[in-house]
Amino acid sequence: MACLFSADMAMSNKERIHCMKDSVLQKKLTSFLTIIALVACCLYVASQRGLAQEHFGGTPNCDRSGTIYNYNQPTLLFSPPSERRLLSLRKDPYFFDMGVVMRGYHLNDARIQWAGHENTMGAEGILTPSIVINQRNGGQWSCHGEFYIQDTLNDNYYIGSVNHNNFIVSEERLSYLGNFNHSPFEVSQLNIRYRDPFFEFRAGKFVSPFGNYHTPLMNNRRWDAPFIRTESILWRDTGFLFRFTPSVFDACIAITNGCEGNDTNSMKAITGRVGLNFPHAKFGISGMYQDGIGSEEQKEYKRYAGVDGMVRFGNWVLSSEIIYDEYGLRRPGFDPEQIFWTRSIYYRQIHHHRTVSRGRLAPITGWGGYVDLTYHHHSWFFSINYGEYHPEKLRNPDYPQHDIVNRRFLVKFGWDFTKHLQWYNAVIIETGDYKAQLGRSRRGYAYMSGVKLEI
Repeated sequence: MACLFSADMAMSNKERIHCMKDSVLQKKLTSFLTIIALVACCLYVASQRGLAQEHFGGTPNCDRSGTIYNYNQPTLLFSPPSERRLLSLRKDPYFFDMGVVMRGYHLNDARIQWAGHENTMGAEGILTPSIVINQRNGGQWSCHGEFYIQDTLNDNYYIGSVNHNNFIVSEERLSYLGNFNHSPFEVSQLNIRYRDPFFEFRAGKFVSPFGNYHTPLMNNRRWDAPFIRTESILWRDTGFLFRFTPSVFDACIAITNGCEGNDTNSMKAITGRVGLNFPHAKFGISGMYQDGIGSEEQKEYKRYAGVDGMVRFGNWVLSSEIIYDEYGLRRPGFDPEQIFWTRSIYYRQIHHHRTVSRGRLAPITGWGGYVDLTYHHHSWFFSINYGEYHPEKLRNPDYPQHDIVNRRFLVKFGWDFTKHLQWYNAVIIETGDYKAQLGRSRRGYAYMSGVKLEI
């Protein structure tokens, strides 16, 4: 899909369709290679099973969420596997570990019913190799990776608009192609770390230090999360991170690209969090500031600030986050229908009507948050989440849907059949019943049910 990311914004429909066809062979070859890698890793893990049980007492490599340490920060109750393992291996001079997760699921996301592929079966996996080197002074060096493997969308993606049996290419459908054309292999994390009891350094791609998210995630795309997490806050950052943890005080600052992958402009982002960590509670203030994502007319605002908190009592975890958000296209002259990267189905990539300086528009603002209550049992968990997002009222006649307040209710449930096999479910119910993409009524619900095997 490299040609879809051309700097030429005037790419014709014929050229865009040609680029889609050119990517088919590349995706199939990548899928074949990743399957070989997954099989090889499974064989290695199986051969090392006895050694792993000796060191970890038979504890599975992955947490009950199925997505390995896919929380924004480790929880006090169930820390991500990477954090648990790196701490537990201090007695060994060095160690190599590999975690493997495989999932098969059914997903029905009625919010994208207009796209024609809202109801599908799917398969995905996660590989998490780690190399740990312990120092005599108590420090620890490690190399850590988190690689996602997932099935891709069928190549016959509908891009037309029916007009009395005459096929017409839909610009609006093409502008959402980036939402669905995922790579079969994704680098979620890849970094080098140094840590001791009071300091930590990371270089590479890592979990964003902004805020805290304490609820298990069940899909590589992380769609089963509150609105501010799926639409505003970055899950991953690439750059350099410094963390200081004296006593209960926790301070973190990172200089990063400010986007999920390699940067597409010369400006960089600064993300930080300051908080307090207690045995049964966490509280913090976070912020992320940058010039924007992309370049020239395609540049988007993306910066936010917020507060987070979590309290644990027994097997219950109560958590919340609230943010102030700035987003939207930075300059006039770019048609949102020409977007070829990921486009929000909530119409966030539009222009503000107010100009703040020559050639630069004001950012669109909004605020939102959620409250989550999760119960963890030794063989199952249950989570209830409610959140709202209030966008600035632009009164744009072309995109009136932007001004609608989103209210999202999220329920999750997981049951462990065995130590390595889990059945999991997630349901989203949110604001709907308004005209959205292609003039169709928005259906505000989605659900997923699947089985996960962890090795």
